[in-house]
Amino acid sequence: MQILYKGEQESRAAFIAVRSFSGAVARNRAKRLARESWRLLRHSVKPGFDIVFVLYPGFAVLSDCRSAMQYLLHKADLLR
Repeated sequence: MQILYKGEQESRAAFIAVRSFSGAVARNRAKRLARESWRLLRHSVKPGFDIVFVLYPGFAVLSDCRSAMQYLLHKADLLR
């Protein structure tokens, strides 16, 4: 995860999937799960940050992805 303070009103997120996924379908599914997790968590993130998440294989369900994202945001002190 990379973080950059931009000072804008709302925090933004980008998702990059590594090539070690089994194929394009798996990479796209991981990105969809990550985008949905961000949609559910973005209102609890401090404003003004650009955040880049690097996605690795291993998260098959939304709850796992969301809890991992919440843990990383908490560890980076970005949650309100």
